[in-house]
Amino acid sequence: MSGSPLVSIGVPTRNRASILRESLKNICGQDYAPIEILISDNCSSDNTEEVCRAAAAADSRIRYIRQDRNIGLHGNHNFCMDEARGEFLCFFHDHDRRDSRFVSKHVAFMQNHPRVGLLGSDWDLLDDEGNQLGVRTFDGPSVTPGLDYISRTIRSGRSSIGIPGGTIRMAALGSARFKLEAPIGFGDFPIWFQIAEEWDIGHIHESLSSWRQNAESLSLRPIVEIAQDYEKNIGDYCDDHFRRWPAHAEMVGQWRASLHRYLFWALCYEVALHFGRRDDPDPQHARTLFEIMDYRLTGEQYGRAMAGIKARRSGVVEHVAFALLQTGVAAGLTAPFGWVVRHQNGLRGLAGLK
Repeated sequence: MSGSPLVSIGVPTRNRASILRESLKNICGQDYAPIEILISDNCSSDNTEEVCRAAAAADSRIRYIRQDRNIGLHGNHNFCMDEARGEFLCFFHDHDRRDSRFVSKHVAFMQNHPRVGLLGSDWDLLDDEGNQLGVRTFDGPSVTPGLDYISRTIRSGRSSIGIPGGTIRMAALGSARFKLEAPIGFGDFPIWFQIAEEWDIGHIHESLSSWRQNAESLSLRPIVEIAQDYEKNIGDYCDDHFRRWPAHAEMVGQWRASLHRYLFWALCYEVALHFGRRDDPDPQHARTLFEIMDYRLTGEQYGRAMAGIKARRSGVVEHVAFALLQTGVAAGLTAPFGWVVRHQNGLRGLAGLK
């Protein structure tokens, strides 16, 4: 591809030598050129260095840097952003898979849409054996105005961009970086939002990557815990956005209201999931990650979830929903909760989360 733009593939890693070895084979198999593969080893204590140096010796496109201290998850991603030399940057995490056409398809889309600063595509969820657990698709337009993307994402709690499956136009990224002290959950959202303040957001309606999920995944935490990260990261972003764009005061106020509403209904869903039956007779039901991994709340977590729901009630509908939830649990009438779980996608629309 003579004259094609250089693409940097950032691979932040730590202590996953065995799976990283396989992942690098997948990364090196991309059908696009030119690429640089930037591995940032966050001071691993296993044989990650050995794996990476062997891979770099076999493929000149690989640039391996070992950090001399643990710089943290966010710091490791920031390092890749700072060191990337390409016109575009993709993050390929060390335990996931990509279609061999991932980079070529993303670059072609970005070149055809010069106002798109950030691009995602659909993805699959895999278990440790490589079996498909579920799919994640996005039913919106191929190109979304940036501020609309921010509003939709805060409202729904779901982004069409996943950090190990997105492509960043470096000119759009600018100085945006992860806050080192920010919680892990939803820590990428403020980065995407900063890009979206002045750029469009794109999406390819095709599954081009797969994410590996297991009981040790950082994303697998109860909603009551993830909600704290969401509230902190999105709340701080709203503060930062208002400082940059004081004329957006009304919009920021709407984002804060959406944040509050999302957390109320997300915690309601978690309580319903905790009590609802897990056997789903509908094969077409699009299960959430929380259903797939089949966890239960501890007594302490359940108490925090109910307290969080109660504290976030706003308006008649939410007060009635909380009363019904509380009454159903107290009376042992939790059978309807399974129906709520199975139809959560449709109910999200009624709750204003889409």
